[in-house]
Parts: sequence; structure tokens; C-alpha cells
Amino acid sequence: MYKIIGADQKEYGPVTGDQIRQWIAESRVNAQTRVRAEGTQEWKPLSALPEFADLLGMSSTAPPPSSSGSPVAAPFLPEELLAQDYSLDIGSCLTRSWELLKKNFWPMVGVSFLVMLVIGGINQIFSLFTRPAINEMVLQHRFQPKSIFIVLLISVLSAPVYAVLMAGLFKYYLKLIRGESAGVGDAFSGFSPAIGQLLLVGLVQCFLTDIGILLCIIPGVYLGVSWYFAVPLVIDRQMDFWAAMELSRKMVSKHWFVVFGCILVMGLVAVAGVLACCVGILATMPLGLAALMYAYEDVFSRRTA
Repeated sequence: MYKIIGADQKEYGPVTGDQIRQWIAESRVNAQTRVRAEGTQEWKPLSALPEFADLLGMSSTAPPPSSSGSPVAAPFLPEELLAQDYSLDIGSCLTRSWELLKKNFWPMVGVSFLVMLVIGGINQIFSLFTRPAINEMVLQHRFQPKSIFIVLLISVLSAPVYAVLMAGLFKYYLKLIRGESAGVGDAFSGFSPAIGQLLLVGLVQCFLTDIGILLCIIPGVYLGVSWYFAVPLVIDRQMDFWAAMELSRKMVSKHWFVVFGCILVMGLVAVAGVLACCVGILATMPLGLAALMYAYEDVFSRRTA
């Protein structure tokens, strides 16, 4: 008999080994799901139990959890992901995020606020260059190519910085979602060996998206949504920037409108926090972003046939 930690971070069981095998077949659990055999006190990733290795497509000699206690990630093969489909439930992502927020309210609010405070400070610095150009267009009541060029240039130059900061915040949420220990250091883990790829993904993604918007808005929206998960893929899976952008685009394209709806709903959740005397965004912002990371997990989780 076993007990498991579900995606909603709740404990289930005891359940039999046959029940877990059924859940593996239904993609309700994966190699990273934490499980504890009755009579033991240690939680392990499912990949560490040899009795389930055949169903997970792993060797029975799979490595145990690391010394830090973090689960060992399942093998990540982009080809396998592209060959499979996924189901994305926006309501489920939001519900699971709410449960995670209730369980880790003050840490999530505090860490998210700290990262957003840094982003806000950097944004103020960049606005010193864009504000005069915007004011000039407002005063003259017409678009000016020079002013538009300045705004777009600053947007492209600032995007890599935001990508690095958001990558760390995404990593923080992902560690909480996976039941791992997460702290302030994880929220700034974008400043790591992955920083070069994160800078590139921010720069290229923003540049090409801006071109798409200038061409007719719709291409820019399509690319922005398609590449949304590129930053999490770089920080989480250590992918090169272009490989991450391509994998994100190809996976999102399978259900583009559903992913677009998910991003839109989470954006509205954040707006609702602003309307609630602005203070509400301290809770709705981490709620929406964590929900998007649940969506990332649903889209990019390795499944068994």
C-alpha cells in the first residue's frame, strides 16, 4: 500500500500498487509524483520505485532522489512531447493554484512581491527613456516614427532583463508545485548559468513579437502566446533559447486558443486584484502566475501511452 501527494498538494491513500499503475496509464501521476510506501517515513518520486519503472519507461536502476531531497525529474525528450497530445483545463489550473496559495500564502506573496518590486524599479529606469517620447506623441496628438522607434527599442532592450527575473519566479512556483523546498534564492535563479539563454529568449521573443504587432497586431499576439512557455523551458529544462521557443510554439499550437484563454483569464485575475484597492494584486498576481505554471506542467509533462 502507498500514499501519494497529488498535483493539488494533498495527500491521498492508502492505495494499492495496481491503483497507482492505473493512474500512470491515465497520466494522472508521473515520474515526479511523490509517493510513500506504508511503513516508511520517506517520500520519494515515483521514478525511484523499481516496481513502477516499466510503466514509466525507465530503468529499474533509476537514480534515487538527490541529497537535497528534491525529486529526480523524468527524462525530458522533446520528440516524445511533440508526438503526444495534452488536455488543458483552465479551471483546474486556477483551482490547484488557489490550493497552493492557501498552503503557502505568505511565502508566495512575499517572494512574488519582492521580485515584482525589483521589476518595477527596473521599469522606472527604462521609463526615463520612453516617457519623453510618449509625452511628445500625446501633446502633438499624432504618431511620430522617431518616438515609436524609441519606445520599441527600449521594449526590446528591457525584455531580456524581465525574462531573467520572471524565469526565477517561475522556477520558484514550479518547485512549490512539485513539492520541493523553495526559497528567495530560487526566485532569482535566473541569474545562473542559464542567464545567457534567458537573455537571448527575452531579446528574440520580444523583437519578433513586436515585428508581428507592427505587421497587423494578430501575428504578434499569435507569437506572444505561442512562445509564452519558452522562458520556463529554459530555466526548468535547461534548453537553448531557440529550441525552447520552437518547442513552446509547437506544443501551444496544438491548442492555441485554449492556451490563449488561459493566459487571458489569469491576466483578468491579476486585474481583479488591482481593482480591489490595488492591494489585492499581492494575492491575485501569484495566483495567476502559479496557475500558468500548472498549465506548463500539464502541457509539458511526459506521459505514458
